[in-house]
Amino acid sequence: MFLKFLPAFSVVNNEEKNAKTDEDIKLYGDIFTRKHFPQLIIAFFLSLLVVAISFGISLIFPQHYQTMIVILALTTVAILFSLSPYIHNLKRTFQFGMYLIYIFCTIVGSMVNVDNLIHINVALLIYVFVAIFGSLLLHGIFCKIFSIDTDTYIITSVAGICSPPFVPVVADALHNKYIILSGITTGVIGYAIGNYLGITLGYLMSSL
Repeated sequence: MFLKFLPAFSVVNNEEKNAKTDEDIKLYGDIFTRKHFPQLIIAFFLSLLVVAISFGISLIFPQHYQTMIVILALTTVAILFSLSPYIHNLKRTFQFGMYLIYIFCTIVGSMVNVDNLIHINVALLIYVFVAIFGSLLLHGIFCKIFSIDTDTYIITSVAGICSPPFVPVVADALHNKYIILSGITTGVIGYAIGNYLGITLGYLMSSL
């Protein structure tokens, strides 16, 4: 549907176009085989190291900002780690990450309270509806003005509305792993800006 209004996604970098298919985002069948499992163990412990470093960095800051700092630190440290040729060449790490994301989504989905959804406050429902679809509309208008492609529009919308953990899921559904970085980056920036804007707006509203 969005393709009627926005251009299709295209990979500009020829190296990305010619990327090896052994890291295709749909290859899950062999991630726990002897060939790849040792590399996934290494990747897993490297991930724990990234979390530990990020958490340590967040302790330097006041508790009020620690959540934001952890997210920013996780992204920054992970990107820095990924610059290492050894880490970058670990096989099936994307698939392993997606596997963990699916577990996360299943757990979150199982925690839904249907009773709360049925008896939701109408004013709150209208507010959420306007906030979500209004932001999607404005986002779409700006993407149209600046000729942003459809996949980037979708992934950044998901990052802004649902949060970065859902970016890989949508990227997988779109069969496009090249948009993951832009989605996660947008989500993290949204976290950072949202914290400042939220606090500012809260103080402004409370002063009325």
